[in-house]
Formats: sequence, structure tokens, C-alpha cells
Amino acid sequence: MCRVDAQSDGAPKLRKITILTAGTRGDIQPFVAIGLALKKAGYAVRVMTNPSETHAKLLNDFGLEHIPVGTDADKMMRENEQARKTMETGNTMEFFKLVGDSIERDKHLICQPFFDEFIANDKENLPDLLIVSILTRFLGVYAKHVLKIPTIEIDLQAWVFDNPTHAPMGFPTLPFGLHRYIHSMLMVPGDYQMNNTYDNCIAEIIASQKDKTTFTLPTTRIEDFLLYDQLVEAEMSHSPLLPYFVCQSPFFKNILSPTLNEKFKFVGPAIIEKTDQTRGGTQSFGNESIKRVEDFIASDLERKPVYMGWGSMIHKSKEEMAIFAVEALMISKQRGIILGGWAGLNMEALEDAIANREGIIDDYGKTIIEYAKENVIFVDKAPHEWLFPQMSLTVHHGGAGTTNAALRAGVPTIVTPVFVDQYDNSYVVQNLGVGIGFKEQLQKIDAKKLAKAVDTVLNDTAMAKRAKEVGEQVRQERGCDTIVEEVDKYWAEEVVTGKFVKDLENWKIATKELKSRNERKTFRNRIMIGSSLVVGVIA
Repeated sequence: MCRVDAQSDGAPKLRKITILTAGTRGDIQPFVAIGLALKKAGYAVRVMTNPSETHAKLLNDFGLEHIPVGTDADKMMRENEQARKTMETGNTMEFFKLVGDSIERDKHLICQPFFDEFIANDKENLPDLLIVSILTRFLGVYAKHVLKIPTIEIDLQAWVFDNPTHAPMGFPTLPFGLHRYIHSMLMVPGDYQMNNTYDNCIAEIIASQKDKTTFTLPTTRIEDFLLYDQLVEAEMSHSPLLPYFVCQSPFFKNILSPTLNEKFKFVGPAIIEKTDQTRGGTQSFGNESIKRVEDFIASDLERKPVYMGWGSMIHKSKEEMAIFAVEALMISKQRGIILGGWAGLNMEALEDAIANREGIIDDYGKTIIEYAKENVIFVDKAPHEWLFPQMSLTVHHGGAGTTNAALRAGVPTIVTPVFVDQYDNSYVVQNLGVGIGFKEQLQKIDAKKLAKAVDTVLNDTAMAKRAKEVGEQVRQERGCDTIVEEVDKYWAEEVVTGKFVKDLENWKIATKELKSRNERKTFRNRIMIGSSLVVGVIA
């Protein structure tokens, strides 16, 4: 029997769920896994995410409806020279600036589809429950408080700045835990500014529709349901604005976020299972490469290959990255399977990188090319759940999905981070003892250093044993199944009971009282300043 038919008579039934998220392929894939699990559980699922061909193909592969929203992040990183440059050089601050500029420039590409889907439509597609991620959090908070739609947040990582031993996202770990002020003085104001950007945009759209519609338009603004003080309190006291779930193993919480409370539930990775990744008709995982990979592995069973892949990350340039990967394998005398990724790594890129302007290749270059032809294959993409367990070692950038797949595989791993959470995942790998997590950025690691790491990991039997143990445990964590259970539980305990509506009213009252106190405080301060000025003038 379908779960949605199991509700008690007379109680509101959960039938329709919308997932609203954004990002690159690595950001969307776990939500495809969640959407697939919810669909199998009997729910009607719609997915609002970037208008990317990659996203659309992935969703189509698994029969999930795609509603385009926002910008095509894949296209931007491919075609925007400045964006690509930030990645090639690893300039994190410039990357964040570009993201901020993109939010301001493209806000209507996010807010208009949100308005069309949640405010202006005929209710046919209006969800009973909304799922958002960190990049769409404000729209989730808006949907909850303004539109009264039950909403939960699911993220691929959780960041805290009050862990004195580790600052997240590649920020420097400062003495006495002073990096916590990066959060309160930089991150939180930035988040609130972004919230205001979206709030103003939605308000502009609503204002433009007032004389064109017959349905009731919302008049609530951000200050009616979320004050800056409330956002600061929520962030600093670890009190999430929405029910909060993290698609990571509890290993990550224990190492990165020990100060988080039980409101942050680490449910395990959200994985598209191996059977789904490799089944016929699924084009998003490069299944056309499977036979070629099988033949390569079978050609030398004594030497299991090393996997190398950096997804959407780029090491200086396509050509330099190809040399970097193959040279590291050659120095360490390993066979390798190299994923093309956004850089488009292949044999042609390697040959172009080694040849000079006249097309001449020197003796060392010829050695690299010959080694690659005998010991390396390049593939555009391949299903990680199928591929990784067959490797001796995985080398990657530390993206959330790739790291989860690497841990699940039960083989050692090396992380060469570039941006944001990749540093955290590298830190986890290092502290779990399942491989080497570099502190240095990918752009600062040369082939000799990577080759040395490969040698170290492959000759460490304790590391291999630990990787196997961790893999066995993480494979027991059924993130998607747990999310379905938590959705059912939330609906039964919060929505059916009426607690959701009551909590909204209590929050509204608290916001109104806080706003009133702030206004009185501002008025008193103005009186005091005015009185002081008058006294000064008289004196």
C-alpha cells in the first residue's frame, strides 16, 4: 500500500512533494536520489533546479519532473571566462564574489519561477510539502511563513565556526577559536542581505501583478517573519529555521561539527544505487564506458587501477591537468582510470600539452605518452558506485557526492581540495585514517607530491583496513530511506497534529514583539542622542 494512503481518516494527506535546489551536477544528484526514493514511496515528486542539460538528463533518466529555475551553473562555469579563471587559479574569494554578483544579477530567474509555481499557479502543482537546500533556504523560509507550506531543509554538509580545532570551508583556523567571528561578522550579514535580495525581488513581482490577477497576493515582507536578530540567534545557537537533515555520515558530524545539537540530523549519504546507476537506458553515468573499463581492469588483474577524477574542478588548465594526472601515475608506477570531467581530460589533451608550438615532443614527453598508452585510460564519465570498489585507490577533489562514494567503496582515498566543503571533506578523510586529505589546494600540488601520497596510501595496510571498516559502516547508512521515514514522521507529528500551524503563529507573535522592542530601543536611543546634542548646544 502507498504510504500516502495510510493516513488516518479526516487527517490531511501528504501526496505532492516539491524539491527546490540549485548547483552543479554534484549538488543535484543526491536530490535526484531522494526524489527517486520519495517517488518509490508513493509520492508525486517535482524537482525545481537549474536549467542545465545535465540536470534535465539526470532527472529524465529517473522519471522525475524538471521545472527549470535559476541559472545554468554548468554553462556559466564553461563559458564565463572569469568564473573559469577563478576555478583554474583556485581563487575562492573571487569565486564567492562571482556567486554574489550572480544572485543579484539573476534574481528574477529564481524568483519568477518561484512566484509562478507557488503563488500564481492554479494550485494543481502546489506541494503539500517543500524540500529546500542551503542555496534555496530563504525561499523555503518564505514558503513556510508566508505561504504556510510545510517545509524541511536537506543539505549535503553542515558548517560550524565554533569548533576551535577546525574552521570550515578552507577558512584559516585562528587561535582561541577566533574564526567564529568570520561567521557572525561576515557570513550571517551576507546571508541576510541575500534574503533581502530575494524578498525584494518577490515583492517587485507581486507588485507588478496586482492589477492583472484575480487571486489573493501575499503582502508579507521579510521583516514580518524573520528579523536580523532572529537569524543571528538561529545561526549562533544552532537552531535551524527549518527541520534540518544532513546527507552525510555521522562521522562528519563527530569530526567537523561536534557542537551541533540533535536538531541537525545526519542521516547518511543520499545515493543513487549501483543497480540504478548501471541499468540500461541511464545515460547520465557514462554506461557506454563500462565495457571499456571492464576490459582495462581485466587486462592486468594483479595491478588494480587508481581512479583519478576532479569533476567540475580544473588544475590550472586542461593540458596541465592531463600531464599532472598521468605524470603522478607514472612516478608512482600505477595504472589509472582518469575521468574527463569539466576539464575534458583525454589523450589528445595530454599530447597537446606535451608538444611544443611546432608540434615536436621531447624524449620525456614521449615517455609520458607511452606510459599513458600502456597504463591509463580516459573516460568521459562512469558510475562511481560500480567503479570505485574495483579500484586500489581513489583520487578526487573532495566533492560531497564523490567523497561519499569513495568512503562507501571501502578502498583508501586521496582528496586534493579546491573550494569550500572540499577542504572539510579532505579534513575528514585525513582524520578518519582512510587516506590522505591534503591541506593544500589542488593548484598547489605537483605531480611528485601526489605520487608520493599515492605510494604512501597504497603501502599502508592499516589505512586499507580502516577504509574497509568505514566503508562497511557507511554502506549501512541508508540516507534516502531515512529521509522518507523522516518526511512521514514530520507530516504525522507536525502537520497532522496542527503543531505546524501553531508554531507559525507563535513565531509570528515572537517576531512582532521583538520588532516592537527594537523600535522602542531605537526611539530611546534617538531621544538620548537628541538630548545630548541639545545639552551640548546650550553648554
